[in-house]
Amino acid sequence: MRTPRLLAVAAAASLALLSACGTVGSNSAPDQAQEPKPITEVTIGFAQRQMDAPYYAAMEAMAQERARAEGFTLLFQNAGGDPVTQLNQVQAMLAQGVDALVVNAISPETQRVQLEQAAGEVPVLFVDTSIPDVGLTAVQSNNKEIGRLSGLLTAQRFGSGTTIQVAILDGGPNDEIVGPARQEGFLAGLTEGGATPEVVASATATYTQEEAVPATESMLAAHPETDLVLGLNDSMALGALSVLRNQGNSTVLVAAAADGQKEALAEIADGGCTGQYVSTGLNSPSLAAEQVFDIAVGVATGKLDPATVEKTSLTEAAGIGCENVSEYYDPSSIF
Repeated sequence: MRTPRLLAVAAAASLALLSACGTVGSNSAPDQAQEPKPITEVTIGFAQRQMDAPYYAAMEAMAQERARAEGFTLLFQNAGGDPVTQLNQVQAMLAQGVDALVVNAISPETQRVQLEQAAGEVPVLFVDTSIPDVGLTAVQSNNKEIGRLSGLLTAQRFGSGTTIQVAILDGGPNDEIVGPARQEGFLAGLTEGGATPEVVASATATYTQEEAVPATESMLAAHPETDLVLGLNDSMALGALSVLRNQGNSTVLVAAAADGQKEALAEIADGGCTGQYVSTGLNSPSLAAEQVFDIAVGVATGKLDPATVEKTSLTEAAGIGCENVSEYYDPSSIF
């Protein structure tokens, strides 16, 4: 289940898509028109980058449910964070005759050439992590803006004029676009809010809560002066929070640049405006998956003219803190 606010956003996106679908007939030449393909004959591939964080699992759950409800065949593959594995999976799905391919890319520059080739065979649509100038479209969050909005909320907590020693949990060397944008935005939000961030350490946790635990332990041991542990997603921030609690450390605060995972929202709600988990940013996997599959199904069935599809669609950006967490927190949500 999603909150009324997210349902309203999804409805608006669907209405926009239906409007675009309605223009196809008038913009297409009669000799180019094709009969729509029955949805029960459609096969869509979904190449997911990894499944060891709830964000990615929520995307798959939404896609599987949609396939069951609408009757199309979904071929799903989990690359386990390996860009070569993902490229092999893409080739296998092309060989199986997919009508469209949804990809959450792992290493945009490493995978560019092969995914450009795939886009020459079938419509390729990116979700979450895209490759600039490749494929039909990309549905993703405005990562820099989401990070900035979360950073602003954290700056309010520390107060204007404060210098903040920040330790960062990042997505690793393959995280070439999303993570750096979130980090840049968050630090800019701190500065905009009147604080002065000083990055004292960074460590890779590849967006997982499990890997965030030893990474946080190492950073805190080397930099006990840390004021804030920033996770570039909620899973990593939650891992950091577990370390702090195990150490009995209630002084160091935690924030995430993005996601809005329900466990993080519960921490913010429970802690209130003096809690240890300060802020995060909205990055809804349901909205992103819903929008990209709206387009994939429309193009695969022939009901949506690819020429009418925007190159990039951004989901709603919002910072989430103690004062507005009730607008977004749904304990029964998948994510």
